[in-house]
Amino acid sequence: MVRRIKPVLRMAGVEKEIEKRVGDVAYQRKELLGLDEHWNPRLDISEKENEIMIEVELPGVAQKDVALLLHSNRLEIKGMKRESLPRGRISYIRLEREYGIFRRFVFLPEVVIPEQASASLENGVLRIKLRKYKPKRDREFVLKIKQVKD
Repeated sequence: MVRRIKPVLRMAGVEKEIEKRVGDVAYQRKELLGLDEHWNPRLDISEKENEIMIEVELPGVAQKDVALLLHSNRLEIKGMKRESLPRGRISYIRLEREYGIFRRFVFLPEVVIPEQASASLENGVLRIKLRKYKPKRDREFVLKIKQVKD
């Protein structure tokens, strides 16, 4: 019998374990610094041979309220979702949508070329395309070991 491994489920399990172990300390730190008032947008990461694609759910977030900071192997997505509550007297039965500041760090599986990145926000979905950095040719370098005298 062949057993299939689902890497996405394994990663989710690893993330939950880390959160469980580090969660109490991180929660206390956030609470002390007043950083507990934020939300994390959900995202998907996929890749092709030369490209990494990231889709982030940002319903109700305006393009002007989102900032992307890209490093060679790390992406920071931050911004704010503004409240759009109606004026006047209204009684809510349930409020589940999250508002406020958000910030996500995504560690990329490979180095990318920041100058060739593109992003678009349409229908509440932020799509980011990143071009993988591929050296034109693989170089081999022989490193000589120096003799150390005692």
